[in-house]
Parts: sequence; structure tokens; C-alpha cells
Amino acid sequence: MNNSLEDKIAAFIRKLIELSRLDITVSISIEEDRANVQLSGRDVPMLLAHNAELLDAFEYITNRAFGRELGQGVRIHFDSDGYRSAREAELRLMALKAAEKVKLTKTSFSFEPMSASERRIIHTTLIDDASVRTESQGDGMNRKVTIFPV
Repeated sequence: MNNSLEDKIAAFIRKLIELSRLDITVSISIEEDRANVQLSGRDVPMLLAHNAELLDAFEYITNRAFGRELGQGVRIHFDSDGYRSAREAELRLMALKAAEKVKLTKTSFSFEPMSASERRIIHTTLIDDASVRTESQGDGMNRKVTIFPV
């Protein structure tokens, strides 16, 4: 990722935060195939409310705005106060517990609707477990993961 693109992304995110009237500070670190956006400040609880819908929305809008310029496989990831890593650990634990329940009861289990990134965590957590299989079902905001016994 070149410096001018990095500067454009930073300016876009700062403008997005300004327009939303949130008291948030933005810090960006660049890796080879991703930009990590760290948001901090007084209004972080608003970002993380309702399963971080606003944080997800900022990430989605920014990726859509720069998708063509970023290139294939390059993503912009947003986080705040370690929310993403804590949520990932929580989802992995939920997946493992649900898989155990499916194995014991021999009946399928469906999670509540989740974002695509959260569904991906469930799928990848259980991909090596030969006694269950996962499948995303539903449409749009109602899409959820179901675990089936094999």
C-alpha cells in the first residue's frame, strides 16, 4: 500500500468520524495486505454497542470506498479496545461448545444471525472437526451458521 493511498484512507476515516460527531481518535498501521485502524476515545462505547454495528459499518463503508484502489485480498480492519480479538475468542468458544452439543444430541444447532466475518470464524474453528459440518443459511442480515452432525 503506498503512502498517498494510506493518507487518503486516513483522511476518509477522519472525515467519517467528524461527520458522525463522535469523540474518537484514529490511528492506522499498515501491513503488507491490510490496514489496521484503531479507534479510541470517549465515544468508544457507542462504536461497540449492539455487537459493534457502528464499528462494522465504518469498516464496511471504508472497504467499499477503497476496494478497487486496495486491490485483491487487501482489507481495512477496524478495532477498538481489543473488541475484535475478544469477540473472536468468544465466537470460537461458542462454536466448540455448540459442536459438542451437536455431537452429543445428534441434532443440528443454529446460531443467531451474524455478520460474514463472524460466520467465517465459526466455520474456520470447526473446519477440522470431522464429526460436524457447518453451513451458512438465510439471506442478508438474517444469515446464520448451522452446525450439523456428520
